[in-house]
Amino acid sequence: MPEIAAETARLIIRTEAPGDLDRWMEVMNTPAVRKHLGGVQERHEVEAGFARKAAAIAKDGYGFWHLQTKDDGLLIGHCGLAPIEVEAAGPVLNAGLQIGWSIAESHWRKGYAMEAARAVIDLAFNRHGLDLLYAQTSDANEASWRMMEKLGMERMRELDYVDPEYPPEENPTIIYRLKRDDWRARE
Repeated sequence: MPEIAAETARLIIRTEAPGDLDRWMEVMNTPAVRKHLGGVQERHEVEAGFARKAAAIAKDGYGFWHLQTKDDGLLIGHCGLAPIEVEAAGPVLNAGLQIGWSIAESHWRKGYAMEAARAVIDLAFNRHGLDLLYAQTSDANEASWRMMEKLGMERMRELDYVDPEYPPEENPTIIYRLKRDDWRARE
């Protein structure tokens, strides 16, 4: 039985449920969704990612949760918190936590990513007591960095880096941050 981390007007933010892997392979492991995330993965890679998500949540109380729509019960993506574990990112970023999200293409431009991100930011600052969150994306992923800006995140150009795991067109990795006090001032 999945654990519910949070609910929004339209979403249940939860741990893995039966059937999620098959649904993920169908709607999340697509060229469009994975365009800026390293490309489509083999099933065993997705399974390993699910195992990492579950282990992080069990260990830390946070991680990347699955997003399920309330109206039809469909898995449409994930959103969550994770350490930044990229050597090229440097010590400042590797000491911090990042927020991230990904939504099925059929649910793009409907506000689901924003709704989920706001709920996860609230969890980060209010339940988990974090003072600061980072977000990172490629400069080419305009939809992602525009959302970071709409969330009130501050661009941190001095922390940008080149990630050797990604091709030149997905570099540099650009960094945004959000401080708890700034978030609360916007609420």
